[in-house]
Amino acid sequence: MPDDNNISEGEWVRRILIWTLPLDLGLIGFVAVLLAGWELWTGIGLLIAGALGSLMLIGNHYRIGPDR
Repeated sequence: MPDDNNISEGEWVRRILIWTLPLDLGLIGFVAVLLAGWELWTGIGLLIAGALGSLMLIGNHYRIGPDR
């Protein structure tokens, strides 16, 4: 694992914002689907895809997964 003990607070904030970006975009897409009156399943799919994208970014950083 990378050495996370020597990271400044600003770097942690930046890292958290990057990791949550896919989930945030999924939430924005979900709200857009609700406002547009589309099928609810489309918005739920965007939320799930965003959550999985965030998990993939975190797993890639900590070298967790089948390809590591």
